[in-house]
Amino acid sequence: MPYSFRSARILAQPVTRAETPEIEAVYAGNRELLLLLDRENDPPVLARRFVEHQNLPPRGCPSSLHNLILREPMDSDVIGLLSLYTGYPKGDVAYVGELFLSAEFQGIGLGREAYLSLEAMLRPGPMTRVRVGVGLKNWNALRFWIRLGFMHVTGMSGDRFFGPGRHAFLELQKNL
Repeated sequence: MPYSFRSARILAQPVTRAETPEIEAVYAGNRELLLLLDRENDPPVLARRFVEHQNLPPRGCPSSLHNLILREPMDSDVIGLLSLYTGYPKGDVAYVGELFLSAEFQGIGLGREAYLSLEAMLRPGPMTRVRVGVGLKNWNALRFWIRLGFMHVTGMSGDRFFGPGRHAFLELQKNL
């Protein structure tokens, strides 16, 4: 089932290959953040992986991956992107793999609106929990997800030692 949703300021729909340049622009607008998050931080590579549904978790099934482009409902300007994987790591868990907003749409509540709309869509279904992976160097994202109720730490991964070019992530969970 393809996921999509609409809120007051956001229209989220499955991404298409034709939208690769727009997805690349979202990643490019977040270049400094990408450098903190992962070794793979090249916007064209990330955009290709996103539109071709190659951003799967370990042993992931492509049919469970839902990559969405976020647009303004009225003028169709690209707001950002959202990646959702259902059934990982367990059948009742929805995993938000990515949520990036274009720079001009940050700081005005659209990330919160997108997540809450997604949560409302998931609530009546078989999913009972939502997880997110957050880079430890991404303090704004840590604050964002914690304010949304992601209080339970379910895991930590990444490099063993801190330093330049090293990365680590916390996995946070919220019950629906």
